[in-house]
Amino acid sequence: MRLLKTLGAAALSLLIAAGPILASDVVKPLDIRVSDVRLGTSLAKPLDLQTGLGLRPAEAVVPELTQVPAIPGETAVIPIPEIGASRRIEDPSQPSAEFADALQQRLAEPFGPSALPQPLADAPFEAPDSIKQTSIALDPNRKYYPSPADWRDELVYSVVLDRFCRAGDCQTVGDPKDGVTRHGGNIKGLISKLDYIKESEATAILLSPLLLNPPDSYHGYAPIHFMAVDPNLGTMEDVKTLVAEAHKRGIRVIMDWVTNHAGPVFEYKEGSKYRGDGPPKEIGEWTAQLKPVELAQAEHFTRRGVIDNWNDHGQSVSGDFPPNYRHFAADNPATQELLIHILKWWMKETDVDGIRLDAVKHFAPGFYRKLVDETRAYAARMGKADFLIIPENSSGVDSEITPFVGIDGTYSAYNYPAYRRENYALHGKAPTRAIEESLQKNLEAWGPASGSFMRFIDNNDVYRFLRDGEPLSILKLAFSHLLFSTGIPLVYYGTEQAFRQAIDRLDPEGPFLPADPRNREDMWGSGQFKSKSSAGDKFDTASESFRFFKRLGKLRKDLAPLRRGLQYFRYTETGGPGISAFSRIYNGQEVLVVMNTANEARLAEMWVDSGLTPVGTTLADELDPGYTVTAHAPIEGGSRVSVQVRAHGVRVFTRR
Repeated sequence: MRLLKTLGAAALSLLIAAGPILASDVVKPLDIRVSDVRLGTSLAKPLDLQTGLGLRPAEAVVPELTQVPAIPGETAVIPIPEIGASRRIEDPSQPSAEFADALQQRLAEPFGPSALPQPLADAPFEAPDSIKQTSIALDPNRKYYPSPADWRDELVYSVVLDRFCRAGDCQTVGDPKDGVTRHGGNIKGLISKLDYIKESEATAILLSPLLLNPPDSYHGYAPIHFMAVDPNLGTMEDVKTLVAEAHKRGIRVIMDWVTNHAGPVFEYKEGSKYRGDGPPKEIGEWTAQLKPVELAQAEHFTRRGVIDNWNDHGQSVSGDFPPNYRHFAADNPATQELLIHILKWWMKETDVDGIRLDAVKHFAPGFYRKLVDETRAYAARMGKADFLIIPENSSGVDSEITPFVGIDGTYSAYNYPAYRRENYALHGKAPTRAIEESLQKNLEAWGPASGSFMRFIDNNDVYRFLRDGEPLSILKLAFSHLLFSTGIPLVYYGTEQAFRQAIDRLDPEGPFLPADPRNREDMWGSGQFKSKSSAGDKFDTASESFRFFKRLGKLRKDLAPLRRGLQYFRYTETGGPGISAFSRIYNGQEVLVVMNTANEARLAEMWVDSGLTPVGTTLADELDPGYTVTAHAPIEGGSRVSVQVRAHGVRVFTRR
């Protein structure tokens, strides 16, 4: 709360319900990520979950537990009282009415009564409350969907479920015109648009978190029931249907997984100020029914209080995210086993193809390695030889991401350093040499593994690429860079439809100029959180931006070098915007990509591989087949070509 006071009222109004601030995201300008400032109104009141959250019938048969570790001091499941019953908490499964009233009154003051969340929908009836009600034993007769031959072949489409599409029964919470409320987007809505995604040439979908959250946490990063699908999004059956239907279309599904922390599940007895020395802080009241019940024990949380110094590494890996997202004690072997078991259960139940691991730089030392090793081994037993794990670290410094990608078999991560370095050049506001130097820094830090990093031009945590007032041609140029440069391309929902951000700056987003919620607009036609660029039904397969994105995606699919080839820069500008040219070479084939970031036509002469493209070779532009160039021999030898590119244009050359 000290952080909130320092920001001031104006900034606070921008931050409410965005989410937790993640450590070291505010250490350096490049690291600031506003969607990590998820300061939700989850503080507004404790959850009244005495309506049967995730209850199973009393007569339900509990299956024998398989491969579950012994957990000392396990909390027994107790009967839930009738609706309306209240008493002081003796265990974490019941909230205190007295504490609820006091906390509601105390926390309503800074937000106002209108900010109080509406009642939370009950967890789906099938959601297990206890680890004992689950098994991670694999059915030898079940055939799971295999991993791709190479994840570099994939094109990932990222969605925020609450904002993408809604269908069937949908649940809204709060004003649907407000960017921090629940708008009713759901899993059934996504299922209804799988054909749209397939038509875009995307081959994988990255989902926002599915776990049950408080009603104000539309983003999904404040889980309170780790084995329940948030009923505002759908049911476990909906998830299974989504994955099965996606697989029928050759689309893989990646799940955003939150395992660093729980949502607002308790308050400290003596306040939340961070305390690094001495014994852990004492829990005063449990304010939500954390599930599975085995997690609802003090020993599974670090209990050091809320981070107030992001430069302190100790706080970074042990403190709670503001305002009240409680950090798991993942250095505790029993906690590790619980969290890994839960993830394996989701993998077995849903048949997902990969996970995005949220906030990995805040994990307890050693937990990341154990989780990755065990998860990938379990996936291999499922027949998924290359289960994708994407550690999410928003640092703009290559070396700070290196510890999370040096593990055998785990080579993907968000390429935030490249995004930060290249953004100005792609907008024509910096020399194209910055793009070449960016790739070189990636290679120096990660070597060949950089080819499997997740490349993006925007996502749910940063500004939309296209700003108001910019020509569409800049976005089309950026699509070319995204799909043809080394890495696994990720496109954020709405970007293929030219959604824009109403901002005129290219500097990184920050607490006082956040990217969200304006970068999380409703995509369906009747949605009410809209701007001029997102108005109406935006599943328009005839729009200029969609058709161009699809064309590039098809070209990438047809030309293996654009997916798997090594990247060699042939020409870049040092004095400003202009030509950026590179070759992608794979299995004896060279594809030459020439982009122009300037707002006028440019001509440049550049080298090509003299062995693969010898003198006299004719190259044709795949996007404009009538345009050809012929390799010639300069005095110094080798092969060169001269290429002219229109303003904000791109050419893709192959041998004729």
